[in-house]
Amino acid sequence: MFSQFLDNITIERRNNMDPKYLILFFSVFILTGMPITYVLGITGLMSIILMGNIPLVALPQMMWTSLDSFPLMALPFFILAGEIMNTSGITVGLIDLSKLLVGRFRGGLAYASVVACTFFASITGSASATAAAVGGMMVPSMEKEGYDKDFSAATIAAASVLGPIIPPSTVMVMLAVTAGLSIGGLFLTGYVPGILYSIGLMVYISYKAKKENYPINKMEMTNKEKLQVIKSSVPAAIMPLIMMGGILGGVFTATEAAAVSCVYGLFVGFFYMKTLKLKDLPVMITRTAVLTAAIDFILAGSNVLGWTLTVYQVPRIVAEWFLSISTNPIVILMLINILFLIMGCFMEIMVSVVMLTPILFPLVESLGIHPLHFGIVMIFNLCIGMATPPLGLSLFVMCGISKTTIERITKAILPQIAVAIIVLLLITYIPAIPLALPRLFGLI
Repeated sequence: MFSQFLDNITIERRNNMDPKYLILFFSVFILTGMPITYVLGITGLMSIILMGNIPLVALPQMMWTSLDSFPLMALPFFILAGEIMNTSGITVGLIDLSKLLVGRFRGGLAYASVVACTFFASITGSASATAAAVGGMMVPSMEKEGYDKDFSAATIAAASVLGPIIPPSTVMVMLAVTAGLSIGGLFLTGYVPGILYSIGLMVYISYKAKKENYPINKMEMTNKEKLQVIKSSVPAAIMPLIMMGGILGGVFTATEAAAVSCVYGLFVGFFYMKTLKLKDLPVMITRTAVLTAAIDFILAGSNVLGWTLTVYQVPRIVAEWFLSISTNPIVILMLINILFLIMGCFMEIMVSVVMLTPILFPLVESLGIHPLHFGIVMIFNLCIGMATPPLGLSLFVMCGISKTTIERITKAILPQIAVAIIVLLLITYIPAIPLALPRLFGLI
């Protein structure tokens, strides 16, 4: 009933709407320094007030509708699973495993940092958490062995953006809910691009290590010690296997998989590793609740703004503008990628996803671009912004850990950003790369 009422309003008012008011409200609120959560909701509210014939009770109705989603329940569970893994120390063994696998090569600690970030990404789903966890352990070791401090920090900052790319990823859950995509299908699109990016970073490290003559980390370990390292990393490695295996095997949904991950993490932390204490639970739950609430507020506000965007016909206007430049999908994707790269430098990835999804997805689908393909292109592109100034959260995390400046780490990270852009172009123009696994498992 409520949805039908809003649809009728949209039809009646769309010819009288002027998008310039929407842009004006949004720009003014942003420039005043208002938190983006409030900007999204209040911009939509002001637009509703201008329409004149919509009761304000519609505002909370729209906000509630955006949160009344079963798949969205996966969000707090994935966040809590990451908290459990980090607090219990389950992930610590992954760094030792990374050193064991690639530490014996020249520049081995840099290789190990990338591999460790790849492992952490499959557990935490957060770039800043990955940077903090790996950086805190690896940067001091790298400096001690003679690695350039800026290179060390830049390498981990660049690799940390794998956090939201390799599942489980809260950003992917948000995009899937917003765009109506399969969470499992979107998860699968992240693996191949993530691994390609890891390989690309290691190719650059190989060049840099030879040029700077970085040391070979001679690991003197007995077979017993090697087995102990492997044993300590098994609990962390099993979690993503349980999650994705359960989803793809039809045992449980993505939401149920997130809950199972939490139960598994608690079992390992309390009974296997015995590093988790009851006093840790309130802290972990509080952090999860705060982060989930922040994301939900963004989503609720974006739903109000998304409805007003539809009324103002902004998606149609944007589509017409892009198509006026070219109708070639190759050109359109290039323009959209440039837009994403710019927005990623100035806006948090969650906000960019909820703002741009209702505007751009109708356009790319009209051009025959698969939504899962476009989804991973969007996420990969926006994640690059987490390692680029002025917003780059991973850069600031690594500045704090390595005690360097943002200017120095930015200069050092430019080659890694070039690697990321090359991988971005590959997954943009060769859809078979990101869609390989979804096709293999029959999800498309």
